[in-house]
Amino acid sequence: MATSQSPLWGRIPDRSRKHLVWGLWFITWLGLLLGLFERTAYEFVVLFSALHALLILFLLGFRIAAFPAQVRLAYFAWVAVGTYVPFMEILLYITMVGLASNLFIGYCPLARMMYLLPWNRAEPFSLELLKRVFFSPPVAGQFKPHAVTKS
Repeated sequence: MATSQSPLWGRIPDRSRKHLVWGLWFITWLGLLLGLFERTAYEFVVLFSALHALLILFLLGFRIAAFPAQVRLAYFAWVAVGTYVPFMEILLYITMVGLASNLFIGYCPLARMMYLLPWNRAEPFSLELLKRVFFSPPVAGQFKPHAVTKS
């Protein structure tokens, strides 16, 4: 994994990197939970998500094409729209559930959606691909759907 990443990302031991990433997402999730009681907490989530994205971009050598960077940038955009666009607060509730799913069972709906973008997949878009992407079991690390099994 270190060979495809920038030197900084690759120099962080896997276990430390996993703890760092999990901790950043957990803080974000706590901010979303707090937002249920105090709406201004969502502004913290937007700011923290921007900083999270910048940190990951820095660690990846500012390679926006790197999948972890894409996920963070999409997440930042999602919570910014949910926070600042009228009547879009539902996005924050959706991401609260999706982030809990990622943190506690390893199923990241956003990463699965991002995988479907043309530049992130190596196979044509199809109903079979959709089924494999959304019904694959949780995975550790970067999401990749199970390969097609030939019967």
